[in-house]
Amino acid sequence: MQNVIITGADRGLGLSLCKEFLNRGRRVFAGKYMEDYFLLEDLQRENKNLHILKIDMSCAESISNAARDAADVLAGNPLDMIISNAALMGKVNCKINEPPMDLDAVWRSFNVNALGVLRLTAAFLPLMKNGLQRLCYVSSEVACINLMKNRHSDSFAYPMSKAAMNMAIRLMHNELFPQGYTFRLFHPGWMKFREKDGSLAEEGKYDPDYIGEKAARYFDTPLHDENRLVMVDFNGYEWPF
Repeated sequence: MQNVIITGADRGLGLSLCKEFLNRGRRVFAGKYMEDYFLLEDLQRENKNLHILKIDMSCAESISNAARDAADVLAGNPLDMIISNAALMGKVNCKINEPPMDLDAVWRSFNVNALGVLRLTAAFLPLMKNGLQRLCYVSSEVACINLMKNRHSDSFAYPMSKAAMNMAIRLMHNELFPQGYTFRLFHPGWMKFREKDGSLAEEGKYDPDYIGEKAARYFDTPLHDENRLVMVDFNGYEWPF
């Protein structure tokens, strides 16, 4: 049985990915952060192969503790895939022409979205020896510098942090691909928000379950050109980054 860890699994794409990989017969370690969401617990009651780990992507100790707990469950078996999906989103009061700028909010996004990816990968990498060694990261079109032409400057936090995340993944690819690791970088599109009761909000374009099926297939499928690091969306189109 292959083993997968998925962060940001409380709701949305992360929860949908958990369901997808459980349906594919995998053991899934689900990163939980939100104390007021219990959709993961509902899913765990249906499938014994789901293990919930408390993960705060901004905290190295939290991630290290989660890696230790996962190692106990793995009992010497390898972790095959990391899916880094957790992210800090939302508008912040940070406009260049309306000081003071809330740069603390930008830092919080950077700490979770960029540095969190490095913390997660570094902590779980030792568990991947002899496994599939697949590293998957959920990014966004807002990380594409050449395409950032219409968004206002009050959106510094999320685009800047996601662009930094993409650079971190490029640097990790340079080092880890020669060692046998393969990478996936995925842009999911605008998904509907999942409420605490499991229902979907009206705002948004895509059902997370629909995107989750597309993402899981992309993460799972071997590529003929594994040496290329590209960002791919749910339709299979490549995006510049």
